[in-house]
Amino acid sequence: GGACAPRAPEPLSALPASHAWVEAVRSTEGGSKAIFLDYDGTLREFEDSPELAVPTAEIHQLLRALNDREDLMVHIISGRSAIFLRSHFGCYGRLVLIAEHERRVAGRFQVWRPDPSDVVFGAGVSSPKTELQDWRNPCRFEMSRNVVAVEGSHVEEKAASLVWHFRGATDIAKAEAAAKTLVGRLLRLRTARRLRELRVTVGHMIVEVSCRNGTKGDIMRRLCDARKRVNKPFEAVMIVGDDVSDESMFEAARKEFLTIKVGRASTRAKYFVDSPAQLRDFLWQLAS
Repeated sequence: GGACAPRAPEPLSALPASHAWVEAVRSTEGGSKAIFLDYDGTLREFEDSPELAVPTAEIHQLLRALNDREDLMVHIISGRSAIFLRSHFGCYGRLVLIAEHERRVAGRFQVWRPDPSDVVFGAGVSSPKTELQDWRNPCRFEMSRNVVAVEGSHVEEKAASLVWHFRGATDIAKAEAAAKTLVGRLLRLRTARRLRELRVTVGHMIVEVSCRNGTKGDIMRRLCDARKRVNKPFEAVMIVGDDVSDESMFEAARKEFLTIKVGRASTRAKYFVDSPAQLRDFLWQLAS
């Protein structure tokens, strides 16, 4: 069963020694333990511009150490492109990279592993090549109005979405007000054009509009279920994220999974840490 409604999570320091995750990772014996990690704002601190948020030397050392622990299977599940994830993390032989991908190819996500002998898994269902792109131009126009109005903001184009970022805005109060009006305009556009597939979400200093089927939670559950089907279920699972899109993973988590929110916003996760640095400290304990 899934997790319950958002509530105040406990600090990760309160995690009891009897928790299924703690008991499972105490030994490197037994079955595989899975970690599902978001990247931006979770493993890595935010920067004003996404292209500046590349992995640091410390993150590379940490991932190398986690990659070397053979009973851990680390999944980086991110809205970043497959090219970004592959270029920065493709060197780690056992990491599973899950990147946003064009829906007409393989659902919302592309699961990429360097080792073809691992459990073969097709993510998502192909949809017709004549995918409706009608939504993109009018949504881009609405977002570009905000770029003009809010200095220091910009629009990012992704395979299945458009994102208006205002983390770099010179006037944050003005940007937050503009975000609210943008959401209203996008929702009216969805109704007027009958774009039922269109999803409008407000994240951490972003407004995202996407035309997609499936969530991070869907892909996480499918990966766990695929392991079960071949009689190699994960012995324990940990899920970490910081933003609205990660809540679907917390919601889809079984009650014995360890769920961690980075930051103190309302969440379905059971535990929280205050920052990516705090999370990395916790991950280093697993790696050493």
